[in-house]
Parts: sequence; structure tokens; C-alpha cells
Amino acid sequence: MKRKIDWKEEPKVIPAAVLTPVAYYYPNRPILIPPDPKNPLEPKSDYLDGLEKSGRFIAEQKWNGDNAMIFTDTLELWNRTKCKLKYIPTGLVREELEQFPKGCLINAELVHNHTKLVKDTIIVHCIMVYKNEPLFGKTWADSRAILEEFKYGEHVRLSQIYTAGFFDLWQAADGELIEGIILKDPSGLLKFSQVPIADVPWMLKVRKPCKKYSF
Repeated sequence: MKRKIDWKEEPKVIPAAVLTPVAYYYPNRPILIPPDPKNPLEPKSDYLDGLEKSGRFIAEQKWNGDNAMIFTDTLELWNRTKCKLKYIPTGLVREELEQFPKGCLINAELVHNHTKLVKDTIIVHCIMVYKNEPLFGKTWADSRAILEEFKYGEHVRLSQIYTAGFFDLWQAADGELIEGIILKDPSGLLKFSQVPIADVPWMLKVRKPCKKYSF
């Protein structure tokens, strides 16, 4: 029988027993948008240029991988459909993950299963729980500041951010290793959801065209 938790009363500190997949936090998911609403398959740069010039967003590359929630107590990886990934970090991957303290929940991309170009690589995007303290009401920028305190290695990397050249960055995506870009508003508030839907308007995903292209 699953334990019922009253999420209206947000605890300042999550008990260790709660920081488990039973009380799973779905990752913040971006809204899919076209690179050019007027002509998505042959886009001009105007639309992404406008988002860039607004000064609201930074950009990250969207790697071709499995979105994963990493529990640092166990170093287990869970996907956004609430299933444990078969991938088990070992060797240098595990050593690099062990730099993070216990009681953390990290959102990252596991780049291993969907491309032959790169294996055993974890791209860290966000930290949602830090030392058993959920970052309720904190911004993406707050989360990023925590992540920047750590050292990264060959296999566990902090996602690189870009403040300019959004259209060129999107255009350079090869579709094999890099699928497109994610735009993020650093002032956007982290959301702790128990429903796997794309409902975070301060994150925008811009894909390159593919066989199953959709926005």
C-alpha cells in the first residue's frame, strides 16, 4: 500500500524515508515549441532571435538520452515514467557521482542508450532536493548556483549554458547526439509535480526535425 503524503504542507526537510521513488518527484518538463511558428520545417532565425533578445532566457543543448532522476543515497536512476532505469553507474561514473552529498535528488540526462557516439555520460541539469531539503520556491538559478559548487569529470558533466547564438546553436544540432536546444528562464520557480506532464512554461524545448517530429 502506497504511503499517502499531504503535499499541501511542504516540509522544510524531507525525512530519509520519503526521499524514495515511492514519493517520486517528476522532473520539470519543458513546453515543446517550433523554431519558427510560421515555417517550422524551413525556419528563419527571427523567432529564436526574438527570444534571445528578450533577455529572459539562457540556452542549453538537448542531448539525445534518457531523462533521469538520480537519488544520491543509492545512485539509482529513475525515468520520468517512474520506472527504474536498467543502467547502473559503475567505475569512474560512480566515483564522479559520489561527489554529491547524500540526500540529494538530481535531474540529469543519461547519454548511453540512444547514440553510438557517446556512452556512460551524465549531463546534470538541475538539483531539486539538496541535503534532504527540497528547493520549494527556489529558482532554476538557485539550483544552478548549488551545482556550480561541485567539480565535474569526464563522465558526469554540468550542462553548458549559452546566452547568445540560440538559432546557430539549434541549427548545429546533428539529431544524433544533440536533438536541439532547451531555453530556460533562470528566474523560473522549480515545480514539484506528481504528474508527468509538460507544464513548466519557463522552459522551452526546440527540436530539430526527425521521423517523429512534433512540437
